[in-house]
Amino acid sequence: MDHAPLRVAIIGGGVSGLSLAYYLQRFGRETFGSEAARQLEVTIFERKTTLGGNAETVWVDLGCRRHPGKPDSPYRRWADLGVNDVNLATYHRLRTILSEIGELERMKPLENTESYFSRDGSIALTDDKDLFRGVSDPNHELSKVDGGQLALLIPVVHQSAIDLVENRRITPRYTVDDFFDACIAVPADMLAAAAERLSVTIDWQDPELPVRLERIRQTIYYPRISAMYFADDRGPGGMPLQAPFEYYRIQEGGSPPDRRYFEHGAQHWLEALAAHITSPNTPGPRVEILRGIEVEASLSTQGVTLTERDPGERRWEADLLIMATHAEDALPLLTFGDSLSDTQRALQHILGKVRYTRSFSVCHTAAGRLPANRNLWRTYNIEVRNPEDTFFPYRIDYVANRHQNDAENPAYNQAGLPQFFVSLVDDLNRIPRSEMLERQSSPLDAPATLAATDPGEAGYRDRLPPLDPTLEAKAWTLFKHNVLDANCLEAQAEIEHYNQTTTRRRFEGHQDGCPLLFAGGWTRGAGLQEQCLEQSAHLVALLLAAPERRTNPLRLAPPGSKARQSHQQASGFAPVPAHP
Repeated sequence: MDHAPLRVAIIGGGVSGLSLAYYLQRFGRETFGSEAARQLEVTIFERKTTLGGNAETVWVDLGCRRHPGKPDSPYRRWADLGVNDVNLATYHRLRTILSEIGELERMKPLENTESYFSRDGSIALTDDKDLFRGVSDPNHELSKVDGGQLALLIPVVHQSAIDLVENRRITPRYTVDDFFDACIAVPADMLAAAAERLSVTIDWQDPELPVRLERIRQTIYYPRISAMYFADDRGPGGMPLQAPFEYYRIQEGGSPPDRRYFEHGAQHWLEALAAHITSPNTPGPRVEILRGIEVEASLSTQGVTLTERDPGERRWEADLLIMATHAEDALPLLTFGDSLSDTQRALQHILGKVRYTRSFSVCHTAAGRLPANRNLWRTYNIEVRNPEDTFFPYRIDYVANRHQNDAENPAYNQAGLPQFFVSLVDDLNRIPRSEMLERQSSPLDAPATLAATDPGEAGYRDRLPPLDPTLEAKAWTLFKHNVLDANCLEAQAEIEHYNQTTTRRRFEGHQDGCPLLFAGGWTRGAGLQEQCLEQSAHLVALLLAAPERRTNPLRLAPPGSKARQSHQQASGFAPVPAHP
């Protein structure tokens, strides 16, 4: 029998696209065995020469390092401009993958500290419960404020919100404002259960209690939520409570949390994953990654034709396409055949609900971004603005030396700790040009694509008009992020229903379905790396989990042949033939 492989195309080489290929390999060989699973062929198309999506690592020179008796050498460090840390207490899938590909030992504990400050100096608070080496000023330490009453109340508020989200007692239309308004109006009703669970004693009749709760709202949570990537300029109050607290549940959950950063940057683990899935020694389906290639896809009930945009005009055929891109980037790359017009309209409705913000991430030495009092500098520095300031752009300032835990790293600590920062801002002009650091090549034995990255390849910089060459060389990038409002959460539920319906129809042997599925950060939760992995595993399980296929190896005859039709009927999985 002349068997034909099932060809799966994936557009997008971020964590979602790479993990889709990883799970196709893993689940494929677990379901069918290594040899049969090789009849799956997976091709990833990434428009940039680098992989990683919103994970981007830059290297910068901080000066000349001097060694006794040796010539001076550049003091080169890295910074993550996007994804920069994870919580291994809750990132179970990530831990498994990192262990498998030999990257787990490179996950280093970060210094998990925060500063809340206002430019006029009226607010200066540090959360130092995880500060193990350094100095904490009791005049500013959060645990000492208001006789410790504020610090006792914060975890109660936090747990109450987490409980509402985990127990699904709210809808996406229940906002952050709704929650805090209720906490202030009827604190015992909202918080008593969480307080009892945490063994925290609260005087519910204390007249200062509503004042403390309002302070927690305005000084801690609203500035912090505004610093998250999924907020927009309308502020945090109107966001679904589900959005930030789903993020907190995963990124800061666990007993205790296990916050880690990626030594030498987040992009390196994704390059390691890419090397693993494309290795000839990795059992299961063959995976090919095509970089620097932007494609458009024509869809029909017969399959997918992918065509390279300028300049190559190369073509590829596939049986199934998975979009692992931003929602707003997907439809412009897709052309639907006449028989798929209803599907096109449905997807336009779903994807049109997802809005985006854009922000700049900059690596620099502009200490003026941080609190004037250097004793307040922490890993995460969050500016508290006047409640009347209704413009809430995404912004936060990282002290990279603290994030990379230099106090615990002798090699860096002994270098004299030249300070450098990463700031996320709504306007590139907020960082003085003279204090932006320049991109450098990696000094490590890194993949060539990391060692000599064209700055124009970074993030979405290529979508900007031409810039001054001196600015192009600086260590910054442009990101865009889906806003996690109620409409986006509804779109997540609707795209999940679409994915389930599409895969079910393929199992049932329908020949009129659309060979298109969706993954990516926008499709699940807050878009954290762990949730991208969960979505990829879930989507692959939908494709490969038909019970009858567990005993029938994946053997597909040529398109249109009786053997292939026979297999489709036996397996319940009906990949359609591609265009000739």
